[in-house]
Amino acid sequence: MSSIIDEHAIRSAPLRRTPYRYAVLADSFTDPALTRRLGAEFPREGFALSDRERAEPGQKRYRTFDHQLVRHDRPHTANLAALSPLWQQLVAELRAPGYRAALASLVPQAPDDLALEVRLTRYGPGCWIEPHTDRPDKVVTHLFYFNTGWQSAWQGDFRVLNGPDIEDVADRVRPALGTSLIMIRSDRSWHGVPPVSADCPQDRLTLLVHLHHPDGAR
Repeated sequence: MSSIIDEHAIRSAPLRRTPYRYAVLADSFTDPALTRRLGAEFPREGFALSDRERAEPGQKRYRTFDHQLVRHDRPHTANLAALSPLWQQLVAELRAPGYRAALASLVPQAPDDLALEVRLTRYGPGCWIEPHTDRPDKVVTHLFYFNTGWQSAWQGDFRVLNGPDIEDVADRVRPALGTSLIMIRSDRSWHGVPPVSADCPQDRLTLLVHLHHPDGAR
């Protein structure tokens, strides 16, 4: 099978600089048919609730359902084995040098020893993440979306923010099938996801990739 990830599209991503460096890509995959298959084969099982609605001061609050695939460059063997063959190939490409180099090329003076984290996330009704800027060890984040027919009334859009207020919005990104977002971490990279509406008929589906300093803690 040919490559799934379009590394050229990532390398040439048009980074916006206000309010910080980020890019929205219409598709980061090489073939629309593969994109549709990835959406159809997005895993349904193996997700665990991550709930930090009562966080300590200085910790971000959130409620999501997560499925870890790679942590600190180490694959979660059992979780990967449960994926479809197409998804297994996608994760293999994410772990390969070509994708890492393409993503790191967008970061000025990115170190060579960045570690990879990959996880799947489902946002059911009421799931959210409060505004935050990510920890300093996270260098660049790439979010891939896999929903079809997502409506604005369902909320759950990714919000590029001017500051810590979820309503101080610079840009909104719907979780539409094939869309991806690349974000360069900084002290100004505020972002968040408002709660998915109670009447939303589908989970919000995300593949999340971080390149981070290997000595950073999650």
